[in-house]
Amino acid sequence: MIKRLGSFTLTVVLLSALVVNANAQNKTENLILITLDGARLQEIFGGLDVEVLKGLTEEGTIEETPLYKKYWADTAEKRREKLMPFFWGVLMKQHGSIAGNRRLGSTVELTNKHWFSYPGYSEILTGQAHDEIIKSNDKIRNPNTTVLEFLKRKLRLDVRQVAAFASWDVIDWVVEHEVGAITSNAGFEAYQHPDAAIDELSKLQFETATPWDNVRHDIYTFRFAMAHLKTYQPRVLYIALGETDDWAHNGRYDRVLQVLERTDAYLRQLWEFLQSQEQYKNRTTILITVDHGRGSTAPQWKTHGKKIAEAKYTWLAVVSPDSQRRGEWVNTETIFANQIAATLCRFLKIDYSENNANAGKPIAQLFKDN
Repeated sequence: MIKRLGSFTLTVVLLSALVVNANAQNKTENLILITLDGARLQEIFGGLDVEVLKGLTEEGTIEETPLYKKYWADTAEKRREKLMPFFWGVLMKQHGSIAGNRRLGSTVELTNKHWFSYPGYSEILTGQAHDEIIKSNDKIRNPNTTVLEFLKRKLRLDVRQVAAFASWDVIDWVVEHEVGAITSNAGFEAYQHPDAAIDELSKLQFETATPWDNVRHDIYTFRFAMAHLKTYQPRVLYIALGETDDWAHNGRYDRVLQVLERTDAYLRQLWEFLQSQEQYKNRTTILITVDHGRGSTAPQWKTHGKKIAEAKYTWLAVVSPDSQRRGEWVNTETIFANQIAATLCRFLKIDYSENNANAGKPIAQLFKDN
């Protein structure tokens, strides 16, 4: 009797150990990083900003404007869900979480002091600010190995398995220290693909000019990224959308809102595809963030940089099978953009300090409940 009880107890202990070990194993096998250039906290967390709309309304009342009629609601929560219904109604509610709403005691900050694009993207991709070297948006090769290159080497992936698609052409120079290390397609750059329809899109991008010589429409960036995802099944994918920043610089608040609404539709398409594929479903971590903030007031919403104090504040959303957080972060420690590279690696159980010992550490709050 005693022997049988001991055997039974041992069996229970062994089974429990197997369950604990299985639960401890990361589910993440793939990473997708998405950036929305200069997308403000105000729109992400509050939807339509009536103060900005007031400053742009020259005739009549704001209530008579198309933007007000389409996007206005009486609470920030309702307004943001009108603007980005899938992001807020599905992703953040059911599958992920978002940090950066300072009204709730959650802050995300840049560590670089320039507060514009190249320094912001480099901080995200290398895990460290390099203010003395990277201090402009000029096309200079990133002097530091990026997390994309590191993961390609660490996971022993081929060039198609780590890919970056971007609307702004300078991203080609940001994502790679070594030219050709990964697949990179940015700005008005042809994208060759076996699908004839994608080849036609590649040609069409040159016929649909934007107001900016070095930024193509986001739809091309997204469609090329999706084509690559479906055809080559990359383990690591970076999608850098750009129109949110450029339309803001041009003072086109209507276009900024429209782009955010379209981006929400892109996120839905991406999510539905991932959920339909065994390789990606419940095996993919998505991190969505921004390279810099911008002014919070009606006179300053169009711009950013070191003279605009609010431009150092950003936001970060994570959808992962390995993080139990849901919805908005409340009263948490400040997190920094230089932690993103290490955080991405942590989801794959890889130590990013092997690539950069001075990089920010993984965001501990994401892993506390795992």
